[in-house]
Amino acid sequence: MNQEAAEVGGWELFAGMTPEDVEVVLAACQPLALADGQQVVSVDQANDSLHLVRSGRVEVFKSIRGNVDRVLESFGVGDVLGIISFIDGSHPAASARATGPAQLSVLSRAAFERVRTERPEVAAPFYRNLAAVMGDHLRSTLELYRQAVEFGIEATGASALSLGSLVEGLRATTVHLTGGGSISGRLLQLDQNPSGFTLVVKDQLGKLTIIPYHAVQRIEVA
Repeated sequence: MNQEAAEVGGWELFAGMTPEDVEVVLAACQPLALADGQQVVSVDQANDSLHLVRSGRVEVFKSIRGNVDRVLESFGVGDVLGIISFIDGSHPAASARATGPAQLSVLSRAAFERVRTERPEVAAPFYRNLAAVMGDHLRSTLELYRQAVEFGIEATGASALSLGSLVEGLRATTVHLTGGGSISGRLLQLDQNPSGFTLVVKDQLGKLTIIPYHAVQRIEVA
């Protein structure tokens, strides 16, 4: 077993596959080195390749308006980007870029089609694992959506507005804090971390403030 196959053999994408089968898939991949901030996937370009993160991190984001981006997710070693596009060749739903130097392995649909034709016994478990990874992504997305809905709030001057709608609309917002005081600006992002949810607010001077949700008393919308 070569070193590359040993490094990735424990990834979910290669679960249950022999080292020899993993080597076949890796041989069909092309290496890709990314610099900090370099974009690897764009919503403006069709993509039919899987991107396997070998080192570093890659963040998935959407440009909301102007030069404001909303980060949707961050991927590290062992994660896979571009599953839907790999399957159907469609434009990706979001863009992706490196956050620091990163090394990826890129598997095009054409390259894997050759593997499927020549080594179907390798393609079958790979497709099975790919479906499992896609299922995990879908469950994570649905869970984040469910939690965002649960954190729906009543805002002054509006009824049943949710944090998600405020973020999507880049609405001018004033966040009143439980300890007194307030922060005004545009609600850019709703993040989940091990300690709970946080809000990211950008004021008129461009200063970013991160506010834990438990510190929020109420939110007013202009």
